[in-house]
Amino acid sequence: MNEKIGIADIIEMMIRRWWIWAICAVTFSIGAFVYTQVFVEPLYKTNGTLYVNAQRTQDINISQGEMSSSQALVKTYQEILNQRTFLSQISEDLDGRYSTGQLRGMISYNAVNETQIMEIKVVGKDPQDVYEICHSVLIHAPDELIRVISAGSVKILDDGQVPTAPFSPNVKQNSLIALILGIAVGAGIILLLELFDTRIKSREDIVKKLPEPLLGEIPEFIKVEEAGAQK
Repeated sequence: MNEKIGIADIIEMMIRRWWIWAICAVTFSIGAFVYTQVFVEPLYKTNGTLYVNAQRTQDINISQGEMSSSQALVKTYQEILNQRTFLSQISEDLDGRYSTGQLRGMISYNAVNETQIMEIKVVGKDPQDVYEICHSVLIHAPDELIRVISAGSVKILDDGQVPTAPFSPNVKQNSLIALILGIAVGAGIILLLELFDTRIKSREDIVKKLPEPLLGEIPEFIKVEEAGAQK
């Protein structure tokens, strides 16, 4: 075991045992690809948007104070739309296929860039259900919010769409991460093998390990068979 290992030594180790990290990289990458494709259920996502106004009118001339009030209302609206009373309406629209608890985990609300626009995002396993949930939220949200707040106004800006492809899992990203992880694990295995390998394999190892000078070296003899042996 060498007392000091430099960068050049590590590079030489990796090159000499390249097949170890290559096998680890390929194995991890293929494993992640197969696991993602077979065992991870795809998720679909869609989103719609609402315009939130602290005033009942949709006047375009809004003061800074009114805009701040509208932005503050977005957070209040998020809590209202997460209540069981509202989510029960969504569950009824989908014939009870999802409970209010399931819907709460599928729907999220966010203010868009600190504006008066609130985004409704729905994530689920069925693309048609994801769209229907988002559409139902957008349809019922304005009346529910006005009923509870008794002030302000809400307008639908953009309806959701039926997603055509899953957004998760990302097979390419997972495989790439696994590939990099496999290379790192392989490099770690190589380093451990080298650090705990105490065998003497060359005259350089003898010089490094022993303080005494090297007096001689037994040459390696190679037996050469006669090519033209008589039959």
